[in-house]
Amino acid sequence: MNSSQKIEIIVGFSTHRIEVLPFAKNFMERADIIILEEPPNENFRLVLEGKISEEDYVLNEEFWFPEFEKQTLKLLKNFHQQGKKIFQIEPYLEGVKILQQRAEGIVSHQSIDEVLLERIAETEKNAIGKLLRFYEVSLTGDFEKIVDSVKDFSKADAERFRLRDQLRVEAILKVLLSLKQGLKKVYVEAGTIHLYFKKLLQLNTLSLGKVSQFFLLQKVLKSLVGKPYVFPPGELLTLRYIFNRKENPKTENLLAARSLVYIKIIPKEEFLPHEENPFPHFKEELRAIKLVERLDFEDCKRLYSKLFWIKDYKEARKLVEDHLKSR
Repeated sequence: MNSSQKIEIIVGFSTHRIEVLPFAKNFMERADIIILEEPPNENFRLVLEGKISEEDYVLNEEFWFPEFEKQTLKLLKNFHQQGKKIFQIEPYLEGVKILQQRAEGIVSHQSIDEVLLERIAETEKNAIGKLLRFYEVSLTGDFEKIVDSVKDFSKADAERFRLRDQLRVEAILKVLLSLKQGLKKVYVEAGTIHLYFKKLLQLNTLSLGKVSQFFLLQKVLKSLVGKPYVFPPGELLTLRYIFNRKENPKTENLLAARSLVYIKIIPKEEFLPHEENPFPHFKEELRAIKLVERLDFEDCKRLYSKLFWIKDYKEARKLVEDHLKSR
């Protein structure tokens, strides 16, 4: 790459929801290359080349939001036909996939540094261990201990995110440096919690060009709340640990407590946008965030035992709303 040639790198903070795709499409259309936040999959290229269908690809993989994946593949297939380069870059998750394959006795043909793989294994083991501990403690009914276990997991998850972001920036940098001259604009997909990734990418590409960030729904959000994005309490807690914010037990306890309520009052299923409600997930998540922001620690403590066995998010949300009305 010509040292005098500057490129524009756009980080699109996104969720895996169909409602964000029109906004992602706008950025992708103007980019020369598109970098996805996912580990390489040998069948992905076959989809882009039209050798297997989007439906077959999704059917043979595990996706939390299959309709989003199908729609995204159709979009990317069109961009591939236009000659855009599309990369799947997520070294940490690639490492996790290799570890899972080895555990199942499957020989992986992907090459990865064994020292790095060991580091990924340790990081993943620590995070999963803290998560299992949370599940164990959550059955005790001791709210203070449950909150502590949430914080312990968030700290381990923060270490996982830091390593993920570091490895991804290194891999993206290699790709950018290896490309031919003429590259003007790059679109990089990133989950909304990956603010540290954007910071690292900016620091490591100063000689290449400018990094800009956009939350894909920021125009919608700014018109409603005056901010480009609002984070749920669990992500706010993890972000504190990712950026090594000064310890504040009161704030961290409150965020952990609110996260226990929040997770019960958001839908888990995939919604499809329609004319009357073009942003169904965003609408539900914003409503849930606004609700838990009105709860103090004691509110969360009282609600948690009542919410624990409730499966229906609407029933759980009504319980929280009724509690707030009765205060």
